[in-house]
Amino acid sequence: MNPKRTGEALRDLQLARSKLRKARDVMRQARGGARSDRMRAIVLEAGWSALREAHAILAAIPLEAADEDVMTRQLAVERYATSLLVRLRRVLRNDWKGGDDESDDEDGDDGAA
Repeated sequence: MNPKRTGEALRDLQLARSKLRKARDVMRQARGGARSDRMRAIVLEAGWSALREAHAILAAIPLEAADEDVMTRQLAVERYATSLLVRLRRVLRNDWKGGDDESDDEDGDDGAA
């Protein structure tokens, strides 16, 4: 494995995670206010955009960078993305009562992501 590529991949994974986190922050802020169609559209757009960007980053990581640390971190980012997608589906169904529990923010990877 190429250490330089691995370092770049880990930074890219951190960027992907931060994009997803920003979308979750938008969703969290929206939960505190009125649930209008406009707010719903904002949350869906922010979340979907973050998912698209994060998956593009993940897809661009070369095999040469894929060591144990990169794969572990990628799994954590993928789980975080899946969690966001589940929440977006609830918003789409107008089922906002599902909690945005902070307990799943850290994906059991000891802060690797």
